[in-house]
Amino acid sequence: WLALMDSNSAKYLSALIREITWNFGARGLKGECCGDLSQPEYRALCLASERQQCSMQEIAKDLGFTKGGATRVVNRLEKRGYVERMRSPEDGRVCCVKVTTPGSMLVKSVNREKEERIAKIMSKVDPGMQEVIKTALQSFVQAIRVEE
Repeated sequence: WLALMDSNSAKYLSALIREITWNFGARGLKGECCGDLSQPEYRALCLASERQQCSMQEIAKDLGFTKGGATRVVNRLEKRGYVERMRSPEDGRVCCVKVTTPGSMLVKSVNREKEERIAKIMSKVDPGMQEVIKTALQSFVQAIRVEE
């Protein structure tokens, strides 16, 4: 795909992505990423909240961390009371992460704040372009997943 883009287009797209991530990361949410969490902590919490039983291996893979790195992230979440560890019922050797009620409430709150912000921003964009943006972002994310 990049072979089809000239270097100026790739630079411009890279700058746009940096701007979006900056504005929806720590800088864009009142100086915080996601409540009192770092980006990796929030991503791990979201992953665990999306699945009934989320293994440490799945968290490590999703974050691009080693299992030890993922364990440190989960340790911090556990200390804050957002997750708890449990053994997999299918395989007692596997450590799973389960979201607690406070963790679930935090995910819902942060997601709601981000969704409200996106809706406010998108309301300023022409309706036809809203669909173009949505389709383009879906395509871009699919391409990222294929590359991985």
